[in-house]
Amino acid sequence: MNFKSLTAFICGTLMLISATGFAAVDGGKIVLGAVAPGMSESDLLNAFGQPQSKNGDDWTYPTFEVEVEHGIVTEVSTRSETIITPDGVRVGLAAESLNSTFGAADKVDNERDGVEYEYYSTDGTKKIEFKVVNGIISKITCKLRD
Repeated sequence: MNFKSLTAFICGTLMLISATGFAAVDGGKIVLGAVAPGMSESDLLNAFGQPQSKNGDDWTYPTFEVEVEHGIVTEVSTRSETIITPDGVRVGLAAESLNSTFGAADKVDNERDGVEYEYYSTDGTKKIEFKVVNGIISKITCKLRD
């Protein structure tokens, strides 16, 4: 194979990889209901009031949980079917809805109690995770990336 052919092959392969790579979700869509990672503690309290309970940085509300660090919501999660993402994904939907809504996951982890699908924001600052058990979404978590 000559140099031009090799260069064309490498460029074509890289284009194919980039086209089938990361899902890259708009960061504004990494939200559960009205709670988003990165929102201020005061905005959370103004919108939802005091949590049912607090255990350090972990706060519990009736249908969701948040982690608040240094006055910022760093993570929000739910097991409730009543809270949805801006794209209409919620707990209780079939896992196939993830592919049709977000595309291929950026990361898939097979765990002993199910499968976790991760999608990263286009700017890389946030991610949304879906825990799937027996083909059904059982938990959704939105968080700031480490």
